[in-house]
Amino acid sequence: MALARHRPKAYMTLRRQLFSAIFCIFLIVFVGLLALSVNSTREYLQQQLASHAQDAATSLSYPLAEALAKEDKVLAGIQVSAMFDRGYFQKIVVRSADGSPLIDKELPAHIENVPLWFTQLIPMTTPAGEAFISSGWRQLGKVMVLSQPTFAYTHLWRSVLEISCWILAVFVGSLGLTFWLLRIILRPLEQIEHAALAIGEKRFEQIQVLSKARELKRVVVAMNDMSRRIAAILDAEVARSEKFRREAYVDSVTEMENRRSFDLRFNQLLNHHSEFQHALLMTLELDNLKEFNLEFGYQQGDSMLQEVASAARAILGQHASILSRSGGSAFTFLCLDTAPDLQRPLIDALQSRLIAGLAHGKGAGHISFSLGCTVFHSGAERAHVLARADLAMETARQEGQNGSALILADELEIQSTGSLGWRTMIADALAENRWALLTQAVVALSSGKVVQHEVFSQLIDRQGKPIAASLFLPMALRHHLMASVDRAVITLIIEKLRGGHREQLGHIAVNVASQSISSGEFRSWLDSVLTDLGADARRLSFEVSEFGYARDLEASAAFAALVRSHGAQFGVDHFGLDQQALAAVRRLPPDFLKLNGHLVAEASVDSRSREHLRALVHLASSLEIPITAQNIESEAEVTMLLEDHIYIGQGFHFSAPSALV
Repeated sequence: MALARHRPKAYMTLRRQLFSAIFCIFLIVFVGLLALSVNSTREYLQQQLASHAQDAATSLSYPLAEALAKEDKVLAGIQVSAMFDRGYFQKIVVRSADGSPLIDKELPAHIENVPLWFTQLIPMTTPAGEAFISSGWRQLGKVMVLSQPTFAYTHLWRSVLEISCWILAVFVGSLGLTFWLLRIILRPLEQIEHAALAIGEKRFEQIQVLSKARELKRVVVAMNDMSRRIAAILDAEVARSEKFRREAYVDSVTEMENRRSFDLRFNQLLNHHSEFQHALLMTLELDNLKEFNLEFGYQQGDSMLQEVASAARAILGQHASILSRSGGSAFTFLCLDTAPDLQRPLIDALQSRLIAGLAHGKGAGHISFSLGCTVFHSGAERAHVLARADLAMETARQEGQNGSALILADELEIQSTGSLGWRTMIADALAENRWALLTQAVVALSSGKVVQHEVFSQLIDRQGKPIAASLFLPMALRHHLMASVDRAVITLIIEKLRGGHREQLGHIAVNVASQSISSGEFRSWLDSVLTDLGADARRLSFEVSEFGYARDLEASAAFAALVRSHGAQFGVDHFGLDQQALAAVRRLPPDFLKLNGHLVAEASVDSRSREHLRALVHLASSLEIPITAQNIESEAEVTMLLEDHIYIGQGFHFSAPSALV
């Protein structure tokens, strides 16, 4: 089996790394510019304070010289006060010739509207201005003036705010422009990343955006060329597989599926009980075709067959799951889950189209038909369904030329319990958690080593008797209980894992119904459960049927992404018969494929089926998808599978399902 995918480690994108680096560079540059601007402004203001103090000291020395020459200290004090009281000075001191203070005026530093942290962060020195006081040649003293820094701090604070706002605006604008330019320049890189992830998921897409950078442009061109070449190889493999499928399972005249394909797919649907609720089976037989061919030629007879095929595609195209020519003059059509009120209108529309189509052309009127239809529910037995189809055909023949008949399903056809009884039984089992698990080993064909265990479920009734899935699953599907049943089974499996069965079970595969994977509520629940399970989620593989996988690829993709995000695997069960599944594998490659058991059995006895099998193996190998064969019942089948490079399988040849206790 393929190794479980691990959740990738999250790394910062290149664009974010470049943006972060540029952000840091810009931040350093702009902080540096702000620091230089603040420092230069502070030095300028300090120079202004020093100049202001010196000018004041010089201008005050002259009047003080006149006052001190007359020894008039009162006049000197008045002159000093006249200047000091203006408020522009922090301190004015007048000293005598011997240095003793004559006049001393001082105000404490008082700074308003400026944060304290700012003055502490950016201290400002205020140099004192000094001037000698002299009269003639006689020195009378000295005056010292210290400017008040209040106004300088206020101016510096306002300057810092204005400069910071401008720098911040330029910084934000530069970052915005940088982010935009990086987004444009690196857009091809995002496309390259997306393409690389797609290649990892085996999807080979083209990168649409070419970079103008030479290096990125070369990478884009190289990756596009590689993806184109690989996609062409895979498309050729798909076409090859389709070619062998058509040779083995498609009627060459009508381009419909042949009898072998119908039998395989019909048996598969009947055996896999969670794919549909009810079905409309139509059987059509042309009367007098042999005589018509003899009279008008086989080419004209083929034209009539092609007209029938064209009518069926036109009327049933969007409703039919199987359109087949099951015999020389017989056709079989199968429509799944068609609304009851549409069943009779579809039959009438097909009948009218056939009557009109067969009424034209050469030999018109020589061929008639009978259209017998029956409705059956999931879980019905093949013999019962075909018997009712034969009855419907005979009833249609009794209607006369170009007649039709519809036989509705018997609501008690599965068991005498009845639909309501089954609903009650399943609901009770869900409420009381009455479920049992069976496991079957999946082994390496060459050595017999167990590589996986597939888990199946049983319902336990009130008497303790196990009820096989083939009985209760159809009714669970009919009553829209499959999501609840799958939740109960998965919960029980997880309990077994946590309860000491980890080593016994190893890697576990569990089937999930299409009804479940289409439910957003179920997917949310599973996401929560797998999150709680942690690393043990890697032990789980979730399988969906080929029918459900190809029928709703969008839901399958959402489900696959969910389980893979937790390290679990996503696989497709019963693969190989649906023509839409080949295209689906190219669009949504699974982690592994399990071949349809009927196809394996058919390939062992039919050369064309084996060629189809080999083509499927080659396609899967090209996509690096491991293949498991199912329903292996003999050593001869093991030998055949190994010859065709299939190395993993399961079936009664190795072991029967056993109870997990």
